[in-house]
Amino acid sequence: MLTSVGFDNIHASVTLCQETGAYCQAYTLDRAVTASVCVFRDPEDGRHVILPPCGVCQERLALWGPDVEVGVPDPEDPTRWIARRLEEVNPYYWAPHFAGGAWPSTKQHSE
Repeated sequence: MLTSVGFDNIHASVTLCQETGAYCQAYTLDRAVTASVCVFRDPEDGRHVILPPCGVCQERLALWGPDVEVGVPDPEDPTRWIARRLEEVNPYYWAPHFAGGAWPSTKQHSE
C-alpha cells in the first residue's frame, strides 16, 4: 500500500493532487496500481469524505489500464466509498481513438 498527501501552497497552480505522490512512487518501483482512493478532510466540518479521481488523476491512472478500481463517494454517505473500475468512471475515455480502439496502457491490466 502506497500513500501520499497533498500540499497546501500559496500559489494554487503549482499544487498537485493528493494521489500524485503514490502514483509516482508506484511507477518508479514498477508496481501495478490496482486501486486508488482519495480521502479528504473537509475543513468546514472536519469529516473525512471520499473524492473521486479528477480528470488529471484519471489520466495518471490510465497507465495501469481500465480495470484499476477507484473510490467514489457513496451517494448516501460521502464518508464511505464504492469501488468502480476506471473505465466505468470514464466510459468515454479519449485515448483509445489513437490506439486502435484499445485502452493505451503500457502496463498489463491483469497485474
